[in-house]
Amino acid sequence: MIRLETPRLRLREHRAEDAPALGAILSDPAATYYIPSMHMSEDGEVARYLAASMADADARPRLRYNLAIADGCDRLLGEIGLHHIDGAPESGHWGLGYFIRPDLWNLGYATEAARAAVDFIFARGAFRVSASCLAENLGSRRVLEKCGFTQEALLLRHTWHDGAWKDCAVYRAFRPEPIERPLEATIVKGKPCLNSGKT
Repeated sequence: MIRLETPRLRLREHRAEDAPALGAILSDPAATYYIPSMHMSEDGEVARYLAASMADADARPRLRYNLAIADGCDRLLGEIGLHHIDGAPESGHWGLGYFIRPDLWNLGYATEAARAAVDFIFARGAFRVSASCLAENLGSRRVLEKCGFTQEALLLRHTWHDGAWKDCAVYRAFRPEPIERPLEATIVKGKPCLNSGKT
């Protein structure tokens, strides 16, 4: 089971009791505007998604990590995802994705979680991590750039989104040689609960 800690966050395996908080995020049009395939509003969708994510923890080799982003009180704030992209498992090419509650945007939580996740997968032998987002999604692009990703392509009129063809920015990061950061993120005791009443 995976559990990473950063100064403000815990990245951990999903649990069945995450369903209400996860459902609140994934049914929110603002939260899923840039990830419409993740929008879930039908009965049972979130439960099935959680069940599949939890089953991934037992897979060998493990090719997908959908980890809860939680605060110091273990309340779910979002998700960080890593998935093996192509080739044999030992090829080491992984993809990165993430989402977080809209009321927590622009506070550095996604960047903090993404850094820990990328460190984790590089330390497990990944060679390359890829990520992409719509070019207009400046918040997501800032997250990737703060985590050391480099833009390697701009795909013009690539993605049909919200009634229009839009440009897609493609990013990548290669494993540092030698690894510059340790496997586990810094563990800080007594990380705070968030004051927001939203879950």
